Parts: sequence; structure tokens; C-alpha cells
Amino acid sequence: MKTRLHTQAEFQARIGKVLFESAPRILTKNQIQDYCRSLNQLDWFHFDEARSKAEGYSGIIAPGSLTFALVHTTFFEHVELVDLKALFVGSDRFRVHRPVSADEAISLAMSIATVEARSEGFRVQYDFRWHSKNHEDTISEGTFLVRYWPLPT
Repeated sequence: MKTRLHTQAEFQARIGKVLFESAPRILTKNQIQDYCRSLNQLDWFHFDEARSKAEGYSGIIAPGSLTFALVHTTFFEHVELVDLKALFVGSDRFRVHRPVSADEAISLAMSIATVEARSEGFRVQYDFRWHSKNHEDTISEGTFLVRYWPLPT
């Protein structure tokens, strides 16, 4: 069931709390390679499984930017915005702690860090963290900033 949000007060009530934690997601070798091809990011460790293993990786690995790119889709799998328009306005930070291997299960935990009123609407800072299924192994983390405005009634 999705969390439905439509007022600034509803966002503020969730400051410092986990908004959602996603079910484990498996990134397949084909998904990783399709993403890499779309960016012309053709490094050997994204395509050459034998060499990746010989170099000490567990196999094909995903670029760190893939976890960043998946935040948006995963967010909207868990959150429904009601009568709000939204605009992504940036990310203050993003850090990759370790690579994700093909067929590894990863989950996203998302929380609301701050909610700030603006002359029109409000801005929300989300903190996110991708982790392995044991929850203690951080893969990547960062923040997203999103501006919201109520839709005209």
C-alpha cells in the first residue's frame, strides 16, 4: 500500500521517520548492461564477467549512478502525491560505498529530513540509503530535494 501525501503538514509529521523501505530489488546483468549502453559507459567490469571475477569482483557490477537513477522509480512505487505538483530541484550529496553485483538483492530506505516553507509551496529534503538485505551494508546514500506546490482547486 502506498503512502499518500498531499499537504505540507503531512510531510512535516514524517520528519526524521522512515517514509518507506522497499522490498528487495534484484539488478540483473542485462539491466546493468542496458543501463551502461544507454550512457555509453562501456567499462569492462560492466560487461566482462570472467575478467571482473579475475580482478576480484564477484562478477558484473553496476555503475554507482544506477542506484541514484533508481531512487525516483522506487519512490513512486511507494508514495502517491495527491493534488500536488512536484519538481526535482537537486541533490546535495550522493556517495557510493561499494559496487552492486549483478543478481544482488538491494533495498531502498527513504526518510524525510527537512520540510521548508517557500513563498509558494514547500521544499522537502529526502535522505535515502540503498543497502543489502542484511541492512547493515550500505551501498549508496544521498539526498534529494523536491519542491511541491498544491494544484489549483
